[in-house]
Amino acid sequence: MKKSLFLAGLSALLLCVFTGMLTADDRDYYINFHRGGGVERPENTLETFLWAWNMNIIPEGDVQYTKDGVAVMFHDGNVNRMVWNLPEELKGKRIADFTWEEVRQFDVGRHMGEDYALQRIPTMESVFCAMAKFPERLLYLDEKGLNEANLREIAERVRHYGIEKQMFFTSGNYDKMLKWKEICPEGVGMLWLGYVWTKDRTANMDGLNKILNRLRENDFRGVNHLVLHIQADPTKEDPFEPKSDFLREFAKEMKGRGIPMEVITWSNGQNPDMYRKLLDLGITGIATDFPSVVLPVIEEARKKNP
Repeated sequence: MKKSLFLAGLSALLLCVFTGMLTADDRDYYINFHRGGGVERPENTLETFLWAWNMNIIPEGDVQYTKDGVAVMFHDGNVNRMVWNLPEELKGKRIADFTWEEVRQFDVGRHMGEDYALQRIPTMESVFCAMAKFPERLLYLDEKGLNEANLREIAERVRHYGIEKQMFFTSGNYDKMLKWKEICPEGVGMLWLGYVWTKDRTANMDGLNKILNRLRENDFRGVNHLVLHIQADPTKEDPFEPKSDFLREFAKEMKGRGIPMEVITWSNGQNPDMYRKLLDLGITGIATDFPSVVLPVIEEARKKNP
């Protein structure tokens, strides 16, 4: 009996070591659930982040400040889409128009079903607290119009919880990435490259290359991870914008620089073949709104390339 208990305990420990303690440097593929759980869980709630972490997934969350200066996890420019049974007089208002006491009452789970009816907007502090002492819990924290004072406060809380290598400051503004590096040199940053598009949804390569040239001139200083926004259309011979050749070469360049590169597709994200093709191009990171589509594709890739 003692031997059986010992073996059972050892098996559990090994399972924890090999599947439950993947830090940033241990991952073969970076999988990022957009806004925490994509379209499959309530956005930006602590329960959703825990759900992702329990699968060794990196959730992306968004941070804004309330009227009384509390950092909370919320994406949109106003509360219309996310808050259940929103009174007419509150429509169009922003998180910055409310106090924390008001924000904490908002039901942001029920629209996904009664099972999520108790989920509320969490503070950034509560999310950081849930990450402390769990080095495998990583988070991409996407800033939503934050100023330097906000960045300094976030850096102080990151240090307080000892999560400098777990919390990835995330922005599409490279100047803010550089400011974060100045404020929190021991921290890490994720730059997203998106919305560089023409009216017909093809990639504006002049605009994209202008950004990339600046990054190269700075030797990608302040950028530890990167996510590129793309479009996918399976009806075309080359389904991607930017084109496949660009994605392949850019992925190779990022690998050479030691910068994990993810992509997120804003079209046809429900199509698993699009993710298979991206992995074949050398992409090793997927950000997605469709977790249940991406996860089986990643498992396929792991079996194909153990």
